Amino acid sequence: MKHALVTGSCVRTGRAIALRLARERWHVCVHGKPSCLESAEETARSCRHAGGGASVHLADISSLEGCRELADSIDLPKLDLVVHNVGIYHTGPLLETDPDTWDRILRTNLDAPLHLTRLLVDRMPQGASIVNLGYVGVSKLAATSKTGAYSISKTGLLLLTRCLALELGPRGIRVNMVSPGQLANSVDLPEDIAKRVPLGRAGRVEEVAEAVAWLASDKASYVTGQDLEVAGGLMMALRGQ
Repeated sequence: MKHALVTGSCVRTGRAIALRLARERWHVCVHGKPSCLESAEETARSCRHAGGGASVHLADISSLEGCRELADSIDLPKLDLVVHNVGIYHTGPLLETDPDTWDRILRTNLDAPLHLTRLLVDRMPQGASIVNLGYVGVSKLAATSKTGAYSISKTGLLLLTRCLALELGPRGIRVNMVSPGQLANSVDLPEDIAKRVPLGRAGRVEEVAEAVAWLASDKASYVTGQDLEVAGGLMMALRGQ
């Protein structure tokens, strides 16, 4: 059996990723904050019902101590996949983002993936992979006045993805990013989304999960350092905003 950690897998996209892996008989370490015990246990039950294994791990990974707590709680012989899905989405002008919020966004969206990778990588065998979650258009380095702090953190995560791909390639560990577009459950889904997306609709969390599962599979064994957009073609012509 293969083993995976999916951070933030109690709800939404993280839950979809966990269930997708479980259907292929993976054991999934379901992670959430300590306040998410009920939803974490429900996701774990659903993973077992889907045919996989599951264990629940609760920790606030916005600090190094929380990352260590999560890593120490995982008692498995190996980890074949780590999905860094947890992320704080924040809207508002950059100069109006208070220092505490800025720090919390960077600690969660950028620091945690690095800390957890450092703590877990020695348990990852050759052929294992890491998948980070970004957002559509992250590789274009477009400035925005709406989600500055979030965009900066995820842009840093893209560069971290590529740096780790370079460092871990000789060990046979692949590192990639999946960048969703506007999903049906997005908090800021525009009413005219069908007109904005070439494929004419919002995406589904299951489609993001499929991309993660593909990158974790042998079918993507020669793919590393890449950003795979699951966005229906949204923002292909982006020049800035």
